[in-house]
Amino acid sequence: MIRLTINPLLFFVVCCCIGITNSLNAQEVKNYNGPLQIGKYNGKAKYTYKIVDNDTVLDGDFLVVRSNLQELLQKQDYSFQFKGSFVEGTANGPWKFQFGEFNSESQSEIIDYQYRVLVSGIQKSASGKINMGKPNGKWTILEEQIENSEIVNTLFKSVISFDNGVPQQNFSINNEDYTLIGRFLRDGLAHDEWSLFPVNGIDQSESWFFRDGLLMSIRVDDDNDHKTIQAYNDYNGKTQTINLNESYIKALEIQLSQENIEILQYKSLPRLLTQNANRYQEIDAILSSLGKSEFLPEFKVKVPYYPLNTIERNSVDSIVSFYQKAKILSETILHNSQLNLLKLSDSTTAYQYNSVLALKNQFLKPIKNVVDFDSLGIVEFAAREQLQKHLFPNGFPSKNLTIEIAIDSTTGYKAYEIPTSAFIDVSKSTIENLVAISKAGLDGVMAIADEVKETLAQEKRQNELVYLEEQIIMENDSLIKFSDSLLVTDMPVLYKKPVQHIKSFANRTLNDYSKVKSAQNRLVQARKTVTCLAGLNQLVRTVEKMPKYKDTLKDTYTDRIWNPFMATLMDEDIKRRITTAYNKILEPYFLNETSALDCDKVSTLNDQINSTYLQILELRDQETKKLERKLKKEKDPLAILQMLNVQNTVKQ
Repeated sequence: MIRLTINPLLFFVVCCCIGITNSLNAQEVKNYNGPLQIGKYNGKAKYTYKIVDNDTVLDGDFLVVRSNLQELLQKQDYSFQFKGSFVEGTANGPWKFQFGEFNSESQSEIIDYQYRVLVSGIQKSASGKINMGKPNGKWTILEEQIENSEIVNTLFKSVISFDNGVPQQNFSINNEDYTLIGRFLRDGLAHDEWSLFPVNGIDQSESWFFRDGLLMSIRVDDDNDHKTIQAYNDYNGKTQTINLNESYIKALEIQLSQENIEILQYKSLPRLLTQNANRYQEIDAILSSLGKSEFLPEFKVKVPYYPLNTIERNSVDSIVSFYQKAKILSETILHNSQLNLLKLSDSTTAYQYNSVLALKNQFLKPIKNVVDFDSLGIVEFAAREQLQKHLFPNGFPSKNLTIEIAIDSTTGYKAYEIPTSAFIDVSKSTIENLVAISKAGLDGVMAIADEVKETLAQEKRQNELVYLEEQIIMENDSLIKFSDSLLVTDMPVLYKKPVQHIKSFANRTLNDYSKVKSAQNRLVQARKTVTCLAGLNQLVRTVEKMPKYKDTLKDTYTDRIWNPFMATLMDEDIKRRITTAYNKILEPYFLNETSALDCDKVSTLNDQINSTYLQILELRDQETKKLERKLKKEKDPLAILQMLNVQNTVKQ
């Protein structure tokens, strides 16, 4: 035997080499050339990548493009090109993004022995450098209108410089209507003058003056005059840094008077910033789908900070809760189609409806602003007294309201006092009073909702009564018409008499209903009368069928047999005790019951007649000797019905 001896040190060295080799192979840069989907963009890609922990990590140059000449010539083509590079899965270095939607009217020209197709549409582009996922240096974003392959209009342009994701120095953003020029500090805070002026040179221009991120004032200039609006110029307390977006504009709105808000065209400034942010968001979404990205720029500003304590925070939560409940109830009432019709002719309904409308306008609308401010997180960016002044410029509402009621051409007024335990007191804090107002608004709407519920219930009962009375007339007319038609036919008198009984009982039932005066009792009686008359209609039609039932049973229980003495076929009745029970006992019983009708037994009597007929038909082919023995001496119709398994529920 040959024994191999392995040096332990040599074995360790070999294993390490193998492990290092596998690791190097796993991180070997590979090439890809083929289709790639990035969100809604589907094109042809060419890039390099590594496999790290079984994940594909982009590393190196990256390119993805799409364009389709055939689609362009036929209808419309969308094209795009994303070109840049990655380092360990993070965008880094120069990047360029292009997006286009074009069409062509098949126009072309020859340049240097090549056909050139002329296109029209919108071309979007963004270019600049990225430092490990963040914009760095100057970034330019463009949106241009193209006609016959020529730029005819610049719809949007943004030029911003960044230092590792933080906006720096001067910037400019413009769309078709306005141009915004401003400057940032090194920490990205708005600073100095931000100028917003119209492209057409006609509309007013605005200059926003920032100091270390805090807006001092706004100057508005037009052809006739200029006005300076003070913002936070006199504030020197705590501040908080936030993004300059719609939330900031809302916080600023609280600070300004309604007159100044109407003067400003400041919505153009956030609209420009929103357009700019949307374009950066689109690029960030693409980069985030491919690797790591922090591409979104943040324009920073400072705002005064008035923090809520725990009690105030809980109070704001209560305000939101009260408002949400009141909103649901009030909208349900105000959008109720039945109520909207009733208020046109009924003063009580008009009073209820207009009371809710007054509560909405005087209580709920101002409180909705508080709820919106809370959802934006800006309640703490306004002084309490300024918040109160903004919400209620004419003072707090009273719980005693005067409601206008207009019916046709007549207008009247009626007082409404909100039934609430919440009360407003100027000696209380602003937040406490806002809680009281929201609670009073909810209490008022809830009280009206209870009244409206009863109003609608009454209207529903009235509508139901109208419908039922129409049904009563229809059922009665149908019964009379059908009964009268039977009475003039050659129907045997035996059956005409029950028809007359049913007709007479229907007339008595209708007379009894007409004597009911109470509205509530009338509705209950109307339901019973409709059911009763519908049952009588069925019963009279069943009586009309009874002669046919009798003939059918006679035919069913008759056999043709051979008589050897007469040498002929003869009819013979079979199971005579069953047919006799029906003909001599049950049918007379059914017909006689029509002379002593009441509404409770009409439906049962009708069911008994039809069920008995069907049951006797079935007995023709069944073993019935035991039943026939029982029927031999039985004369009681109810007992016979029980023997036939026809349930009897008729009151005796």
